[in-house]
Order: sequence, then C-alpha cells, then structure tokens
Amino acid sequence: MRWLLLLPLVVLALFFVDLDVASFFCHHKIALFKLITHLGNAAPYLLAGLGAYLYYRSRKPLWAKKGLYLFLSVLLSGILTTLLKILIGRPRPKIFFEHHLWQPQWLEFKASFWSMPSGHTTTAFAAGVALGYIFPRYRLLFWIMAALVGLSRIALCKHYPSDVVVAAFIGSAVAWYLHKRMGVE
Repeated sequence: MRWLLLLPLVVLALFFVDLDVASFFCHHKIALFKLITHLGNAAPYLLAGLGAYLYYRSRKPLWAKKGLYLFLSVLLSGILTTLLKILIGRPRPKIFFEHHLWQPQWLEFKASFWSMPSGHTTTAFAAGVALGYIFPRYRLLFWIMAALVGLSRIALCKHYPSDVVVAAFIGSAVAWYLHKRMGVE
C-alpha cells in the first residue's frame, strides 16, 4: 500500500511541474542525453536475458534463472507500459507546444499520444532493479543508470516528469515482484 503515496506526487507533477519542466528542457537541449537515452532501449536487455537463459539452462540453472528473470522483468513491464500508453493517450510535450494539448485523450493509437508512462524509463528501471538483484555489488550503478535514462527522456523533451515517475514505478515494481516470485538470488 506504500505505492499509493506515489499517487499524490504524480498528480502534483501533472498540474504544477510537468509543463514548466518540459518548457525549460524543450528550449535548452543537452546533447549528452542523446547518448544516455539509448540505455533505455529494451532489445539489448531482452536479448541478454534470453541469451543467458538459453545458454545456461542445462549448464548452470541458477544463471539461466537470472537470465529469464531479466528477460521477464523487461518484457512484462514493457507490455504493461504499452497498454497504459494506449489507454491513457497522453500527448507528448511536442504536441503541447504545437497544439496546447497535454491532458490524457484516452485510447489513442498514435505514438505522439503515448507519453505516459515512458517506455525507455520503464525498461531502464526494470533492467536496473533486476540487474541490481543479480549483481548486488553494482546495484547503485544500475539504479543511477536508470535514473539518468528517466532524466534523459525529460531533457530530450520526449516526456513529462510525471511520465517518468510512473514508468520508474512500473519498471521497479515488476522487477521487484518477479524477484520475490521467482526467488532469484
């Protein structure tokens, strides 16, 4: 039930933070974030997780399980995020600056209306939390990487802060749930 504490933060961001932050970053782009944002692409994590599972499944079952855990964390959080993007239909910041439209449009099938939640951020947090459980010694590094991906999505004017907060929660929650469910240590 602690996750309910996130709801007021998202609502506050929606009404008092999102547009000002988007306006700032859309007018002050930082080139470094173009590189960082690629850490939120799902394909490398999916391939690494599935590859580890297939390679180790008969040799080292524990490592196979860890690969499967990474794969499922990214895959399932990505599916959930995609469904929410379509359901919510929130216009991206670019649409706000062109048409002054930022409220959810509900059931939109165009990518320009898939701002909430951020897919790159969801992937980064799902992978970051999962990799943090798999390699606990580097947990902080994975979490920082995930946070930087979330920041990059805002800085590149692709998402609002509330989109990133919701995505970080989804990615983290799915990875945490699967960790508990699968017993990955």
